[in-house]
Amino acid sequence: MPKGAKLAVLYGDPGKPGPFTIRLSAPAGYKIAPHWHTQAEALTVVSGALYLGMGDQAKTSSAHALNAGGFHYLPAKQHHYAFTKSAAEIQISGDGPFDINYINPADNPDKSAQQ
Repeated sequence: MPKGAKLAVLYGDPGKPGPFTIRLSAPAGYKIAPHWHTQAEALTVVSGALYLGMGDQAKTSSAHALNAGGFHYLPAKQHHYAFTKSAAEIQISGDGPFDINYINPADNPDKSAQQ
């Protein structure tokens, strides 16, 4: 994940096969570049708002807001991006292993993954 957010594992091990639940605490102005996951994921906004858009380019005008209590299911390999305008907490559940595959490899904050 890009720097600036806090991540807590609530259940399971997202790095291994099997169910997991994680909680992401994102600050205002947090951005996750267009990406996809090998497995499906379910997002629930606990507090604040998460702006979610579909596609290979981050177009803020095309994103829709998921407010507190909002839910969104993302099928495996669905290209999407996300951002916040104010602080938000998001719960993510799915089956591991959890991965993030950036559409543009240069967007990957883990530079070692590009080698």
